[in-house]
Amino acid sequence: MTAAMSHYDALDSGSMDQGTARAQDHEGANLSVRELTRLLHIDYPGEAWLVQTAFALRRVREGEALVRAGDKFHSLYVVRSGCFKTVYTDLSGSEQVLGFPMCGDLMGADGIDSGRYSSTAVSLETSEVVIVPLASLARLAYECPSLEALLYRVLSRELVRVQNMAWALGTLGAEGRVAAFLLSLSARLGALGYSRCSFNLRMTRQEMGSYLGLKLETVSRALSALNTAGIIQVHQRSIDIVDAAALRGVIDPAARVPASIASHLGLTPPRSGVDKDRRSRKPGSQFPCGPVWRQLAAA
Repeated sequence: MTAAMSHYDALDSGSMDQGTARAQDHEGANLSVRELTRLLHIDYPGEAWLVQTAFALRRVREGEALVRAGDKFHSLYVVRSGCFKTVYTDLSGSEQVLGFPMCGDLMGADGIDSGRYSSTAVSLETSEVVIVPLASLARLAYECPSLEALLYRVLSRELVRVQNMAWALGTLGAEGRVAAFLLSLSARLGALGYSRCSFNLRMTRQEMGSYLGLKLETVSRALSALNTAGIIQVHQRSIDIVDAAALRGVIDPAARVPASIASHLGLTPPRSGVDKDRRSRKPGSQFPCGPVWRQLAAA
């Protein structure tokens, strides 16, 4: 962190983008370090002098880009409210959705290495973010080593999320990916104090499919299959999880999914004896469940 501090201390206010400058006009535009640690779900170090430090807020309208790929990196962002999508665009112009950051999630870390953001963050609804300039963060971490350790936890959390997404893409079929996505979203919303069983999707089917590596039609078919099976109820973007255990069973190859449900999802009903476990597994599911999905399946 000391090296990072010496490098990014060279950044001055002139290097900030116009959006950062607009944050100064936002009503109630400051957030204390204590509030920031609470937002990130990490412990507050308790240093008295930290009370004097605050970070600016920025409101981002629906459809507005917070940062764009290629922009000069200067700050990390923590979502305080609302929801975003992060998008990577290749040389041909094709877009790939990388994630859907929401309250408490960190954005912008992809710009630390090269000094430029590698993805675009677009707000899916009117949202609010905390602007955390890396120069300021480096100084705080240098002066408060316990805070530095807590920040590593936040970065590790984002890495684990990426790893589990890679596992889902590599081992699950279409219904399993959609089920895993809904369970993950349910758990994240539950941790924020919202309903785990009833929520609205902020993203479109197209955006969900891009994130899960599926076509729009495949996402729609998977949702319809889960709806027909009575596991969830779908009404446009509204989702009600009717049978959480059955939804977990779709992503857990060891789960015993009832034949009536399995038929709607295209899963082979389990047979008796040793052959039962083998027949109930989908192709490619011989790998063990990722840690997060295993925890969800056991919840």
